[in-house]
This record gives sequence, C-alpha cells and structure tokens, in this order.
Amino acid sequence: MQQLPDAFTIADAVASGISRNQLRGARFSLVCRGVYTMGNPDDLMIRVKAALLIAGPEAMVGGVTLLRMCGVWLPKSLTDDERIHVVVPPGRLGPRMPIVKVIRSVVTLEPIFLGDVLGVHPAQAWLQIATDVSQTELIIAADALMRRKGTLATRDEIESLLARRPGGRGVRLATRALAMARPGVESPMETRLRLAIVAAGLECPQVDYPFQPLPRSKEYRLDMAYPKHRLAIEYDGGVHADAVRMRDDRTRRRLLEDADWRIITATAADLPNFESVIASIRAAMARHLR
Repeated sequence: MQQLPDAFTIADAVASGISRNQLRGARFSLVCRGVYTMGNPDDLMIRVKAALLIAGPEAMVGGVTLLRMCGVWLPKSLTDDERIHVVVPPGRLGPRMPIVKVIRSVVTLEPIFLGDVLGVHPAQAWLQIATDVSQTELIIAADALMRRKGTLATRDEIESLLARRPGGRGVRLATRALAMARPGVESPMETRLRLAIVAAGLECPQVDYPFQPLPRSKEYRLDMAYPKHRLAIEYDGGVHADAVRMRDDRTRRRLLEDADWRIITATAADLPNFESVIASIRAAMARHLR
C-alpha cells in the first residue's frame, strides 16, 4: 500500500490499493463526505486538509480558521463556528458541505504556509471577519496580529490591504478598528484596558513603552505608559510562566519606583469596566502635576 496523505479521497485510496470495503474498517475514519483519514478526524489540521481537498486546487484556508491556527484571539461567537473557512477565487462556487464555509475573494497579500497547508495572509483573514464581530473585537484581533512576539502582520501590511480594497466588504469598519489598534500588545485584556482608558476620555497611553533605568542597562517593556506623568499601567493576568519572569517583574517594579514612576496594575477583579483603575490613573496624573 502506498503512503496516503493525512486526508485522502476514495479515489486516492483505491489508487493506493485499498478497497472501498477496507475503508469501512477501523483503520480509517470519515472526515467528511468522500474524504477519509488514518488519523483523528476531529484534528483541526486534518479537517483543514479535507476541506481544501474538496474545495479544489486553488483553495486556501482563511478567515476564522486561519486566525485560529495562528493563535489569534477570537471571540466566542467565532470560536463556536467549527466550519473550515476556505478562500476560493471570485466566480467559483466551492463545495456546499456542512464542514466548509466558502469565502470568495481575490488574494491581495502574499499567502503563507502553516506546515504544509497554504493560507491567505493573516491580515486578509482578519479583514474577512470584519463584518462578523464588533469594532472592539476587531481591534483586539488587530492587536493580536501586531503582537510583540511572533508578529503576524505589520500595520503597513494591513494598511496596504485596506488601500487595495476601497469600498470592499468590511473595509470601513476595519479602517476604524486599525486606527485604534496598536502594535506590541501581548494580551486581549491589555487591549480592553487601553480601550476603556480612551473611552473614559483620557489620552491613549503609549503601548509597549521601552524603559531603560540607566545608560547601558537592561531595557524593560511596559504594557502602557504616560511618560510625562511617569506613570506605568500594567495588566496582570495572574499567570507567571516561571520564577525568572517573576523576579524580572519585581526588579523592573523596583527600578521604576527608584526612578519616581508610579505603577498601576489592573487585574480581572477590576472588570467589567476598569472604573477603579481609571480613577487611579486620573489621581496619579493629578498628583504628578502638583
């Protein structure tokens, strides 16, 4: 028997020496109509490969599915959608199957590979969800694309995409969202905190602000900062990867305090609206101006 790919058609199986009767055995699982696997049919990558197989040679993974595979934060309304979102050229119908959602679109940015699966650029996948989420959720997803570590898309790439699609579906909302998005954010809650601060009428803080206590010393990064007020704002999710990270955070706090900075830390206890945190920010700004 020839080696089969992760997802294969009945014709592929027969060509490799497997009969239709054998496909009904325990070694094989049905992923969707006409497509089988020898792996786990619920595995996301196998489901993606099955969807692309039935969508045709020009199909790419996109939309919600690509963003999920890239680790981009998505609201529950989208993560509950377990269909595989595939992008096909305009004019192509694509498969009508429960496992697949077809997106007809011109690919305007360089596609990417996720393993051996071809997908649209993450910025294009982000635009494809623009009409399915709120502006706040779209801003959070844009921040996630431009995150500090493992950046998936730059602001220039997203702006280039939007400029090529004036009047396109979701472009107006995406343009507004991008104007409020910031590179260098590390978590959705940082974004929510920043948006709450701006909604309260305060100036948008600088994001991912570099702090170097002494010349030639280590440079630290602050979630958000108002440098003229010597004010740092952090969101603490309560999860620390290791003791080294905890020690580093404590050293950074001490050095900030030595430099006469105030650090305001928000946590999940300050939800849903961060009112008490914003009150602390206002008070700290007022004291600094005295």
